Amino acid sequence: MKILIGKVVKPQGVKGELKVYPADTNLDIYKNIKEVYIDNSSEPTKIKHMSLRQGFIYLTLQGLSDRTNAELYRNKNLYVNQEDITLNENTYYTENLIGLDVVDKTNNFIGTIVDIESYGAADVITILEEDKREYKIPFLTSIVVMVKNDCIVVDKQKYNEVKLCE
Repeated sequence: MKILIGKVVKPQGVKGELKVYPADTNLDIYKNIKEVYIDNSSEPTKIKHMSLRQGFIYLTLQGLSDRTNAELYRNKNLYVNQEDITLNENTYYTENLIGLDVVDKTNNFIGTIVDIESYGAADVITILEEDKREYKIPFLTSIVVMVKNDCIVVDKQKYNEVKLCE
């Protein structure tokens, strides 16, 4: 699966470097990237040089050596293969959480995750319960006890205290 890493803001300098606005504020996850996909390209482009500074990604791509050609990349989205990014512990791709079952600590089924929205302070999970009603809860460690491969475990009492009906 391809993951958006950022959008090219503009060429930087005269040697073809690109300034990229990152999709994530944690720039460390981009350290080991060796190639990118440009917009809907099916073939990756190798990265000659990359640096992370002042909240931006700066990179030079193979075959790109001047500002004129770099200008063609303005406003293009850059993607990488999901396995090329190393996530920190307790960090997850939204796509991997949607569809997971939600259970309590004693493994009683509560519902299924149908959507996740990002609001900055905390992500908000939408859960479809067995009664076919959707509820929203914040994705906080005080509520979400654990994320496993096949489900999310929540503290049932805290879950019931904070859930909001859609």
